[in-house]
Amino acid sequence: MGNGLKDCWLKLARSSSRIFLVLVGAWLVGLVAHALIEKPIAGTTIVAISAIGATVFSLAARLSWRAVFILLTVTSAILGFWRYNEAWRRSAYTQPEIEIIADQFEAIVVADARVRVAESMLTVDDIRTADGQALPGRAQLYVRSPFSYLYGERVTWKCQPRPVSTKSDNWNDRLLLAGARWTCTVYDPPEVLASNQGNKIRAWLSMLKRGVIASIQRILPEPEASFLLGLLIGVKDGLPEQLTESFRNTGTSHILAVSGYNVTQLINVGTLLLALILVPRRRSVALMAGVVIVFACIVGGDASVIRAAIMGCVGILATLYRRQYSGVRALLAAAALMLLVNPLVLRHDVGFQLSFAAVWGLHALAPGLLGFLPLSRRAGVGRILGETLAATLATLPIVLFVFGRLPAIGLLANLLILPIIPWAMLFGALAAAVGLMSGALALVPAMAAAWLMRLVEWIAITSARLMPLALEAKIGIITVGLLYLWLILLAIALSQRQKRIWLKN
Repeated sequence: MGNGLKDCWLKLARSSSRIFLVLVGAWLVGLVAHALIEKPIAGTTIVAISAIGATVFSLAARLSWRAVFILLTVTSAILGFWRYNEAWRRSAYTQPEIEIIADQFEAIVVADARVRVAESMLTVDDIRTADGQALPGRAQLYVRSPFSYLYGERVTWKCQPRPVSTKSDNWNDRLLLAGARWTCTVYDPPEVLASNQGNKIRAWLSMLKRGVIASIQRILPEPEASFLLGLLIGVKDGLPEQLTESFRNTGTSHILAVSGYNVTQLINVGTLLLALILVPRRRSVALMAGVVIVFACIVGGDASVIRAAIMGCVGILATLYRRQYSGVRALLAAAALMLLVNPLVLRHDVGFQLSFAAVWGLHALAPGLLGFLPLSRRAGVGRILGETLAATLATLPIVLFVFGRLPAIGLLANLLILPIIPWAMLFGALAAAVGLMSGALALVPAMAAAWLMRLVEWIAITSARLMPLALEAKIGIITVGLLYLWLILLAIALSQRQKRIWLKN
């Protein structure tokens, strides 16, 4: 037993990546511990400073490596706990509700309005009343008319404001995490007072995004135009309600969210194009990192986008320095960075939870599940089946806890739809890019993309009609923990099985 522990410590000492893994894991444990409590706790700053001081002292006193490493691990966990406590203490969840008597306001639009059939939604900041009083936080406006407002416009409007409830649910959490402290239903369209009031770089990114949207809307009819916008950049406001409901009921609505697949394909295509024009490797890596960051800024700040962008940049850096890429370590790095910026997403952002759970399933469960298939069946449909099953298992506890239902036909619908999506995205992206220069030349790839998307729409609608009911199964937080413990044990068992098979062969 003693020799085994000694060997473990020696392996850790020789591997910087293992040290990183343990320290990030300890940081996440501290965050999770406070997320489960989620109450302001006094004295955490003193404890954190004391832990840092003890670690510095151990280094100065040249204590054994084992003692230093234990102190580093404990300090990481304490700092994670402290970071969540500080974020929670300063968050809108713990602040008193804003009492606003005024009904005339002006503010700056911080994102292009989301226009639907009968209304627009826009987020505003730098809010002031008619007499010049500044109000804290942002506001979400629901305009009862389909008018479009652009980033950087200063607008004025009348409404009766309502504070965002701090009672945790998906919509309130999204608003509060985005900094919105109150909402307003606006019946008279807001008046634009001035333009170009925002950041110049963000204004340029918004203009680029509008160019892509306009290009797709010119060359494709609805609902295929909105479908393609959802696939490529996550804009799905124009989708008909029936189609949206069909995707939701069949468990395939995730295809309309920008994810790691988009970023991976962007990196693959960009790297290939740069290699064809003989761009040096170091320069192409820097260019692709910049492209990934710009893409993430254009499509928005959803958790799946940020996570995919960070993991993509980690992969690019691994290529640059000729290091082996580890999906699990890249996932941990992405989680650590995102939670460092805003720890509250750990408990209050379902998109963050589902995104990381799905990617963990792909890396931890999918290889082991594919091991049950013959080598000849591990590509194509077999691979899609294994990865879909792994992602479904990994997200199942969260889905049942938050939504309380599971689409009965989800696995089959995903198996039919997922092989089509890459081709629809390829032809759609090609049509959008060519359409920026020539609408006529974009017609051929646009027709191919439209045909593929109509096939996906037919599969989703037909599947929803054949089995419209979802399995109702609401579970509690303890059951969630037990299910994830079982999934971790399953991942370990599958990994051990793979190692035994490899040793036999």
